[in-house]
Amino acid sequence: MKLGKRTVMLLAVAGVGLAGTWLGVTVGAKRGAALGPFDVELSGAFGSGQTEIVLPPLGRVTADTHAPPLSFRATLREVEIQELTRLVRDQSVRQLADDIGDSARRHVVPFGFQLLGMGILGALLLAVLVFRTNWRAVLLSLVVPVTVVGGSELAAWVTYDSNAFRAPRFSGSLALAPRLVGEVETAAARIDAFRLELQRIVSGAARVYSRIQTRQFPGDQIRVLHIADVHLSPLGMEFARQLAEAFDVDVVVDTGDLTSFGTPAEDLIARFVPGFNRPYLFVPGNHDGPSIEAAMARVPNVTVLNGASVQKAGVTFYGLRHPVFTPNKETTVNDAEFEAQARQAGERILREVQMGLTPPAVVAVHDDRMAEAVAGRVPVVISGHFHQPAARMMHGTIFLRTGTTGGSGFTVFTQEGGIPLSAQILYFEPRPQPTLLAFDRITQSPESGNLSVERHLVAEEFG
Repeated sequence: MKLGKRTVMLLAVAGVGLAGTWLGVTVGAKRGAALGPFDVELSGAFGSGQTEIVLPPLGRVTADTHAPPLSFRATLREVEIQELTRLVRDQSVRQLADDIGDSARRHVVPFGFQLLGMGILGALLLAVLVFRTNWRAVLLSLVVPVTVVGGSELAAWVTYDSNAFRAPRFSGSLALAPRLVGEVETAAARIDAFRLELQRIVSGAARVYSRIQTRQFPGDQIRVLHIADVHLSPLGMEFARQLAEAFDVDVVVDTGDLTSFGTPAEDLIARFVPGFNRPYLFVPGNHDGPSIEAAMARVPNVTVLNGASVQKAGVTFYGLRHPVFTPNKETTVNDAEFEAQARQAGERILREVQMGLTPPAVVAVHDDRMAEAVAGRVPVVISGHFHQPAARMMHGTIFLRTGTTGGSGFTVFTQEGGIPLSAQILYFEPRPQPTLLAFDRITQSPESGNLSVERHLVAEEFG
């Protein structure tokens, strides 16, 4: 009978120790780590022997890295964009990766002790709550976390195989990574080769073309570069900057989707904008979140248009951000709802255009369905979103869509053939009021570098 009681007591001690250990590890096994410019949260839990790397909003990558039943997770919380930019500029990407790896290894041992400590603390608190003054039972319960957590950590250290990430499992949109990113060396080589040719091709062709075509317009013109849907493409931004310089434009208008996922990490694209050296108007699209809008507002030559008008180079522009933020999965809408919300924005645009002291010569929106309500009340509406250039007239208003300035976004240098980089140059007669005379559609193949410029005269095409 005594043996039975002792067995029951030992089982109770083991059960309390296990429950307290699990509770302590689950609640407290989290640790922040600064890995260079990256702020990461390390966490652990009982489970299969795997390591998981979480990269919001792209998804997660998981590998079976060790034998014992402990799972480890590293979640990216924040990126210091300015620091990352400086490090990438001042040293190689490989050196940056090595430095981050060294930082990560320095956090492993403290995190292991924290994991063990939280298991012991959880077992101690639960044991005191259950056994109260039975200190022998309390002390025995602490053997469980030391054995289970400490033994699992030691086994994980011995059996850990980082080569398991050569055959990982992908979930979320990161599963598209092999197709989206491609081989790093190949992508880098193609970026460098394209950049070397970009300035020569764009500046040379544009200089000759503009000298020939501007003879059609006696006197001065106001030149506006219209871009859209860059989608994080550094080549798209370089393409646009070269156009702005070669055609000597007075102002740049970006009608949105400068980013793709709406995360703060994508604010890095804003560092290209000061290089335009001219006024840059930004109208956020459905992929542009509050972070990039705030980042752009901090750039000295940028004006963010969101329900406001501004006059640049003698032309008054009105802009309003897209009402839908696509990356927000809590408010996901289907195509019909997306279109309906876009058109509902027309009521606000019409009201604000009518209230303005100076009627805008150009209404800039990401999706031109937002501005159909002002057809017949403003001269020109410019937009992007559909990644296909188009021109139409509605009730006397000219609606101009540009293609995608970023081509296929951040995959512009990996896709064979590629989607052409696209932009527009708008020519306005300045007096007595700005009047659109013509527009050029400009495309460039990321594969061959061929540049195409098509002149469209408003008088001939629209009367």
